Amino acid sequence: MAAGGRHAPPHPGQLVEDLETRQEKAIRTATLTLDGAPIDYRDCGDGPPLLLLPGGAGHAGVLDGLAAHLADHYRVVAMSSRLVSAPPGTEHGDQHPKTYAEDTLGLIDRLFDEPPTVFAFSASAITTLELLARHPDRLRLAVVHEPPLLGLLPDARRHRSALEAVRAAARTDGMAEAGRLMAETMTAPEPSTNSPDLRHLGDWLDGYAEALPEPPTPELLELFSVLGDFQPLFLEHILIPFTTREVDLGALRAVSSRLVPIAGIDSRGQLPYRAAAALATGLGLPLTEFPGGHLGPVERPAQFAGALRALLAEH
Repeated sequence: MAAGGRHAPPHPGQLVEDLETRQEKAIRTATLTLDGAPIDYRDCGDGPPLLLLPGGAGHAGVLDGLAAHLADHYRVVAMSSRLVSAPPGTEHGDQHPKTYAEDTLGLIDRLFDEPPTVFAFSASAITTLELLARHPDRLRLAVVHEPPLLGLLPDARRHRSALEAVRAAARTDGMAEAGRLMAETMTAPEPSTNSPDLRHLGDWLDGYAEALPEPPTPELLELFSVLGDFQPLFLEHILIPFTTREVDLGALRAVSSRLVPIAGIDSRGQLPYRAAAALATGLGLPLTEFPGGHLGPVERPAQFAGALRALLAEH
């Protein structure tokens, strides 16, 4: 500190270092064409390859906060879905995890010289399980956060009926009612029939009870308004085909050393958490708890990144 409490002027070399750091963290946006479909992605940082796949309709921008906290350690690429990347006015049919897994494989082949670690949450975690089962040698590690796979739950039929009702409400009653039913179905707490070993990596649990979610940045708030336009497409074309996908547990058991199921500590008892616990139990793996709930990667990016770095350091 300089006299009077003011900071001393930075050394010119420090200015260069700070500029280089900002440039390394700057997010570059680009588009690939894969099998005739445009695929948007965002790229930042330098180091071992880390691919991030967003949930919902699949807009990579929701993971900008997480990517910024990881870019000092990894080359971080966040990939949007073909639904989000398509030009306005494009007609869409049902989307499927197999197609999205092939898109992800195409991006990996185009952008990386070595198999990346893949982190994915929600619908994209289902995509990643599909990719791992079909092409395990193309992933170094798959970290899947709360894949909402109904088929892993004993009450799958009831949950499917509830999600069918969500889609029907979106068609006839509007998005507000569909959103209410969706939240009710996904977040209503219920007892779990699976009890995998629980793990917590890193030091994020210290003081967690007093730590609030991070306020969204202006950029994220602006993106939320855009994502509203994709919600009808998500409910119509992604929700049912993805949540009802049957995963190949036999194929996943054969490569379970490359798979880490995780779930948000605030999601305990909710449908996505119970599905993650069922996946871990079915594969004989522990369940690693992370900060936040189902949207932990978006709502708590700094804490989530710290936990993810601790997990990847272990592997």
